[in-house]
Amino acid sequence: MNTKEHAMTRFFRIHPAVGVARVGNSPEEFFVGPERPGEPANFDLAQKKFRPFKDSQGRIKRQAARFRVFEYELKGGSIVPLREVTAGGNGVVGIKWKVHLANRKAAFFTFDGQDGVDGIWKGPEPEAGKPRVNLRNAHVRGAAERERLLVIDPGLKSISGRSQAPVAFTNTKSHIPIATLGELRTDENGHLLVLGGLGQSNKLPQGKLIDNYVNNDHWFDDMSDGPVSAEVTYTEGGKAQTVTLEGSTGAWVLVGPPDFAPSVGNVVRLLDTMWDVAVRSPSVELFDTDGLFDQGLLARLKKQRKDWNEQTQSFQTYRPSFRQEIFPILERALGHRHVHNPEASKAYHGTFAGAEVDMGTVASSKGKRLRKTIFNYMRDPSNDNSEPLLMPKGLGDNYSDTEGPRPGYFTTLTRVQYALLKRWSEGEFEEDWNEAAARAIDPAITAEGLDRASLENSVGGPFFPGIDCSWMVRQPELYASPFRIKHTGVAFPNTAKLPIGPGFFSQQMALPWQADFYQCKKQFFPQPHVQYQGEGMYHMWWSAHRPDDVYEKKGDFQMVPWTRKLEAVAAVEAQKPEFTNIATEDVPAIDLTMYIQMQQNWPQLGFVINEGDSHFETQERSAAPTGTPLYGATRIKLKSWKTDYLHRPDAAQGVTTWGEGIGSEWNVEWVSNNKLKLKSWKGDYLLRADTPQGVTTGGPGVSAEWLIEAANGKFMLKSSKGDCLHRPDSAQGVTTWGEGIGNLWQVEVL
Repeated sequence: MNTKEHAMTRFFRIHPAVGVARVGNSPEEFFVGPERPGEPANFDLAQKKFRPFKDSQGRIKRQAARFRVFEYELKGGSIVPLREVTAGGNGVVGIKWKVHLANRKAAFFTFDGQDGVDGIWKGPEPEAGKPRVNLRNAHVRGAAERERLLVIDPGLKSISGRSQAPVAFTNTKSHIPIATLGELRTDENGHLLVLGGLGQSNKLPQGKLIDNYVNNDHWFDDMSDGPVSAEVTYTEGGKAQTVTLEGSTGAWVLVGPPDFAPSVGNVVRLLDTMWDVAVRSPSVELFDTDGLFDQGLLARLKKQRKDWNEQTQSFQTYRPSFRQEIFPILERALGHRHVHNPEASKAYHGTFAGAEVDMGTVASSKGKRLRKTIFNYMRDPSNDNSEPLLMPKGLGDNYSDTEGPRPGYFTTLTRVQYALLKRWSEGEFEEDWNEAAARAIDPAITAEGLDRASLENSVGGPFFPGIDCSWMVRQPELYASPFRIKHTGVAFPNTAKLPIGPGFFSQQMALPWQADFYQCKKQFFPQPHVQYQGEGMYHMWWSAHRPDDVYEKKGDFQMVPWTRKLEAVAAVEAQKPEFTNIATEDVPAIDLTMYIQMQQNWPQLGFVINEGDSHFETQERSAAPTGTPLYGATRIKLKSWKTDYLHRPDAAQGVTTWGEGIGSEWNVEWVSNNKLKLKSWKGDYLLRADTPQGVTTGGPGVSAEWLIEAANGKFMLKSSKGDCLHRPDSAQGVTTWGEGIGNLWQVEVL
């Protein structure tokens, strides 16, 4: 951007440059993602506490990404943010938002660590006697056929106005068992709201159980990403003019899993990773006249870029602010104690082990010895990073569960983060420590703050494959300017020539997303080391998003596994022949059953929040049903509040309630992960009758589909007409009705 180009016309940009939405299974309720630096997700600044993350039925609310338009002005030779604009003010007549989401996972290359980082994907090492394959669903041949059969692309959607009804990204390919990638809305001021999917994943009939953490053929999910643009119409000189904001003035939206520990920050945030690209890559354009980078913390990016020495991977004269640049790294590292059991891992960030770190000491010249000690425990990103005792205590981009430590096996800070800590350790930093200022959250909404806030709360590594995106985000050719993704062009221009477009970032992620969400838990590293008397240690992945251990309630001193309830059910299921008969050494039965549990029951997991200095799991957790959950079952009985069972009598048609017997057994056919059909012993289906109320039996169809909703350890079955399967207060019988105790059914899995 240069001043000549925009001196004679109004100039606008969309902010944030990258917005982050998150899936949830609540179809209506949502919250807006962080919009101020330092603000965690779903946090009420006025009340100083977290809002509920689940709706009244225990379903997880989606996180919406909100986008705004800011006008810039020419000031002192630079283009600087002037104000936010909305339709109807400051001469702006209207804003038409356009978003294009897609999911290309099933058509992308297989993920295998660093395979493809040079733009050439070889594929995982094959089993003996099998060919090497570098594509997911390689049995589908030809680019056009792969696009048709494997890509979910609902097309470009637009919305304008205030408080507009949702515009859905409906999947129109009937052979792909995914309903939608999400929707667009606008708020009362006409800001754009992008909501992702419902966290759904499903397989084709020929698909197997999930047996891999990242690559599973015949599976689909509803993650996505894509460009955000806008047409801004304004009046100038009495004439209406329209300018399109895209590319260097547009934005991008990523859709990721829920952040289950919003009170804990990632050691390496997506902000840090994109910041590192901007500082170290001259090809990422940053004009001196771009006044956005003269404001707030972004002003330091411009200074760092000018001072960076790529040859030595260090700063020459730059002095970081302890309060703004060093303290946040240390605090985020310390915060992981709240989502990872320190008793299980004596070495886990053990250097500072908690409260004994006096920030006032390490923030001043008096703390030279401690600063050096802390820095000496940091892995140098430029070395092979194969030493397990260094920090961060996490596994990295080049991890392998079959090989020992190698370059990239463990995670590191970014090179810029490491260089900042190096300057700090040497005493070359600004001694500006003020705890109140360091923790303060400015309530103002600014262009600079929006760009930072969304990326602060997203994962920037390790990328194996990651949470919201993977290592392709490090490619400099993706960026029109710092943090701003091009809407066209190619990545890896000399090799793969991957088109930049809808679904670009999500295509690299785990398929389905829940598989990696299960597998990337803390992992034991058994290599003996004299300092730990051969005990070994645990290493993390993304504990600040997917906790390992939690305090079950406020005031607890003993941590428990975050996935404890899913694990309890999976352990019982893993003893069954249908799993033991197909288990292997690489994929034991417990992995098969935990994949199922995570894929179906992830909404039951709890969120870690904090009140003051206490971090604990919020009590919004959805109670898991007694015994084996309904999800994934193939044959069940449904027991009513009157203790009798849903029953198919020996008649031409119909359904009632009765005691146990063959008529009370129902076969389950799954339509999606939260919708089913119930097939009776007579071979017909439970139907919502075409009457004001009532149920019957008959052939399959829409009226045979029942939506499952968990409620107080039991289930409700909602019909295609929106009412629920109901056991009335009578001698026998079943009908449909609005919500109430008669709608609750206890599931017995056969």
